[in-house]
Amino acid sequence: MKNFYKKTRKEFKKILKKNKNITYHEWNNYAHENGFFSSITIMSHEDAEKWEDLKRKFVI
Repeated sequence: MKNFYKKTRKEFKKILKKNKNITYHEWNNYAHENGFFSSITIMSHEDAEKWEDLKRKFVI
């Protein structure tokens, strides 16, 4: 069984590396089109209250 959350994290890191200014809605559109979890799902798993907090966690 694949771990879709791990796959989503990996893709999110990759996209964030290419575009640090990606918006909440841009990620959600990308995730929807490519079968990844939405930003709210990632935020809840990572205990991030805001989109910018989540991005900071993944940039470090």
